[in-house]
Amino acid sequence: MNGIPVIESVEINCDHDYVEYFKKVPNQDELYTFRVAKKAASFSMNIELRSVKSQRVLYELKRVDGCQFLENQFYKKMFVESYNTLVVNNSFFKCPIAPKVYYLKNLTNALISPTFHPTGHYQAFVQIKMAESPSPFIMEILCKYKVRAT
Repeated sequence: MNGIPVIESVEINCDHDYVEYFKKVPNQDELYTFRVAKKAASFSMNIELRSVKSQRVLYELKRVDGCQFLENQFYKKMFVESYNTLVVNNSFFKCPIAPKVYYLKNLTNALISPTFHPTGHYQAFVQIKMAESPSPFIMEILCKYKVRAT
């Protein structure tokens, strides 16, 4: 990284239908939990990193097939650092996603881990969707942060 990331805010939401809850674990700074209430045979993801000031998109992935993402060797290599940062107790995700309680750690670190990152204010946004859900998303994460010079 070109600078030091400083988290300003993290917002997490869920649809309360396919994902019953998505929240920070009490008394745990870097641990989040969510409960998948219904089996998720397939899902898609939108991932975006943008400058807050200029609104310029630094990178964007739209309608990425979530199951292919989890199984694709190219994506695994490209995002291995972020993915390994997220998983708890080596509980890697695979499709179909079974109904149960899941945990994620270091959520913000995983979202802002590009190897080159100029100083400034940014937001990372991840939105997970399912075709079967009437909601516009089943989970979403918005992380606002700044990168300051080292």
